[in-house]
Amino acid sequence: KYMVVTSKIDISENTLRNRGRVLDILLTDRTLYKPSRPHNIIWATDSYLKYGKNYAPTKQVKREQVTGVNGKLIQPRAAKSIEEQKYRTKDKAEVFTPLKIVKKMNMAIDWASKNWPVSEETWVDYISERRLEITCGEAPFIAGRYNPTANTGVVITPKNRVGFFDRKLQVVSEYSKTKKEWLQYAEIALKATYGYEWQGDNLLIARENVLLTLDDFYKDFCANRLKLKSKQSLTDEQLEYFAEIISWNIWQMDGLKYVIPMSCLHENKVIPGELTLFGETPDVIESYECEGCKFNHPTKHNGKYVKVMDWEIGKPMRFIDIHQGRKQEI
Repeated sequence: KYMVVTSKIDISENTLRNRGRVLDILLTDRTLYKPSRPHNIIWATDSYLKYGKNYAPTKQVKREQVTGVNGKLIQPRAAKSIEEQKYRTKDKAEVFTPLKIVKKMNMAIDWASKNWPVSEETWVDYISERRLEITCGEAPFIAGRYNPTANTGVVITPKNRVGFFDRKLQVVSEYSKTKKEWLQYAEIALKATYGYEWQGDNLLIARENVLLTLDDFYKDFCANRLKLKSKQSLTDEQLEYFAEIISWNIWQMDGLKYVIPMSCLHENKVIPGELTLFGETPDVIESYECEGCKFNHPTKHNGKYVKVMDWEIGKPMRFIDIHQGRKQEI
């Protein structure tokens, strides 16, 4: 139905649709989600408006919009047309970092980089250290499955990946002795891995990349560390479990306001004119702008403040409260 460019580095939503509830979980917006009323991330871009009104920026991304005949609709930036890449750079300042620069930047903040691999005494501390990629796009600083700026079609082998989550999993694979241990410590590493993004298509790709990274490293661990001959992969149940964590840790947000993109309300109120002895006075239009937007005050927005999970206490928190050091349960 639609003409799209395909790429070998793309993750097929049709494949994920057949892995239990994985795709539905990856599409979930945790801030607005309620068991009685599930809510998905929004498109937050007008790049797909040509496909209909349900692809508008404020509309939720539905599974039927990205599966079936639409299974290749969402593509990584490197596989998008040059025109689309230029438009997104101009419209949303979307610029992806070359893999070599990603490696240098991650190494610059990696305290273990000078003594790699980390020691047996410090490796658990290393994988437990919280890291956040701001405006993460497809999350190359987290999970470097491919070069984000070149459509080479090459998926990088786990041992050569340079994302900060990749390096955590490299350590997990080095020190784990069984599949059970690997899963235990991979979960610790994942819960310490965060990122946020504005545009819904990028966010979905980022979540998919982190999930597939777990599966890639698990298969690599089983084949090369445990020397198992039969092909090992995460089960649907395990993928769903990790996807739940990812849907909390990789979230959609306006990074300047700490709210869901475009959720602040601005209203015009018409005050009818009054009848006087000299005739009717004209109507007055009063504008009500979001106070946070008007005065650039991060705590005064009337939009939906984003929630993330505090895994230490097992309860969601507003990200703005965590960011500003006010850990208050909600």
